[in-house]
Amino acid sequence: MSTRASPAFTVDVPRLEDAAALARIHVRGWEVAYGHLLAGEQWFGQEAIRRRTAQWTRWLTPSTGGADDGTYRVGRDAEGAVTGLAASWPPRDPQPVAPRELSVLYIDEAWFGTGLGRALAEAILEGGPASVWVAEENPRARRFYEKLGFALDGAARVEEQLGNLRDVRMVR
Repeated sequence: MSTRASPAFTVDVPRLEDAAALARIHVRGWEVAYGHLLAGEQWFGQEAIRRRTAQWTRWLTPSTGGADDGTYRVGRDAEGAVTGLAASWPPRDPQPVAPRELSVLYIDEAWFGTGLGRALAEAILEGGPASVWVAEENPRARRFYEKLGFALDGAARVEEQLGNLRDVRMVR
């Protein structure tokens, strides 16, 4: 049991002006999770942050052509700075095994072990059933999801656009 005091955080809905901060957390999250598996400036660095900022801006801009099926949450420190992010969409699997997919979950490294990741995941999933795809070679993430009640279900896929990265599906 850790004796480290957990810093105060809140979880809420991100705002459009959070897009750049969300992009930085997202890209750094990829670097921490996949840096040993992926190489190239397309995934990390300033160009990746620019692309992710545009992506988060699109995701957070209200659509004029119908409702977005995404659900988004952001973690903030006591001063309101973005410390983590989560997103969920309906599953993209041809034969879904759960009604929701935990699609994105990244937090600033300084917040590892504080409960922020769990709080973001639960805010998105509201305690319900879900699936999540995780890199097979990311044991830290797999252990985290196991603590949230997820278990491997035997499904796997290869992400060709990510250099043939192998993902495994976990469900709860």
